[in-house]
Amino acid sequence: MTNPALDHDIFISFDKDFYSYQIQSLIESTLFRFKKILKLNVLFNFFFAVLIVTELVYLSIHLTLLVQSFVMALYFALIFATCFCYFTLRLYVQTRKTEKLIRLKKDFIQTCRNLTTSLEGTTEQHLMVAQACCRLAADLHGREYTIYPCSPWLEFLSSSIEKLNCWCFWSDVHLMKEFLLQACIEEHIVIVRMVPVDLEAHAGLANAYVMLSGLYVNPALMEGWDEERWIPPQKYNEKCTQKFRLIAKRAIEEFKILSDYAPHDPWVHAQLAYSYRDLQMPEEEIRCYETILQLCPDDKETLFKLGRLYFEEGFNARGLQVYELLKRSNYKKAEGLIHFYGAYSIQT
Repeated sequence: MTNPALDHDIFISFDKDFYSYQIQSLIESTLFRFKKILKLNVLFNFFFAVLIVTELVYLSIHLTLLVQSFVMALYFALIFATCFCYFTLRLYVQTRKTEKLIRLKKDFIQTCRNLTTSLEGTTEQHLMVAQACCRLAADLHGREYTIYPCSPWLEFLSSSIEKLNCWCFWSDVHLMKEFLLQACIEEHIVIVRMVPVDLEAHAGLANAYVMLSGLYVNPALMEGWDEERWIPPQKYNEKCTQKFRLIAKRAIEEFKILSDYAPHDPWVHAQLAYSYRDLQMPEEEIRCYETILQLCPDDKETLFKLGRLYFEEGFNARGLQVYELLKRSNYKKAEGLIHFYGAYSIQT
């Protein structure tokens, strides 16, 4: 993430290494509190599950002895009351859990501010708080699989235990990461308000939006994802898709601002192209790559991406022209490009 322009004197008076060490300690303690919140919720569910199962087992064992209908009715009423109490209290516990997660996020941010009191009122303080939120969100990545780690003597059940962990905790981990990345965006918005025409401030905000939008992308579609890891089907539903498109559009708006201020920066147009691809807007993506090639005519990787897009969108003539250019320049991936010929008719 890029840093806004800052006062040089502030850098001198602030020990960044010591701050980084303190933030790491704070992240570890926050993760401990986070796991404690989740485990307390599990303990609540486990207690009532054991209680209900015990009542049912006791009833089944003594069913032959309960000849009086009044006594049987009393037992059934007890089981019903236990179930009623569980579902009633469960709503309260779920609400309290969300409140605890919000409080945990606020405590983390406030502690980060307390560690940077010498930077009070500066863009540097907001940037460091934003970076701390990003670090904690990054440390939460994949934690839904390891809240209850698998013991060595149960190694043969490791995949099942991971799946159970994910089924129980993915929504809580996802929610906490969402809180943190939203807080990161809020800090960057404050920075933009303080330095409205600073390009690096807008770049930081755009990157923050990109990180949040990545939270709603199906990890199975991302490069490097472990295919053996189970993903709950409800994790990436239509609601997540809508959130992704909304956040990605905000990122695009920030990149457009950068494009207006820095029209000759290839990085800006590349980021716009990635966002358009995620939003399935191929015509806009093609225009971005064409702009990059105008700025960097020798960029063979961008030329390959553009040729692939031409074939995928049915512009076969332009795609063949790109193929000939890459082949004449002895680009190693040139032969791979021709395999996309006809991709448009296949998709259609």
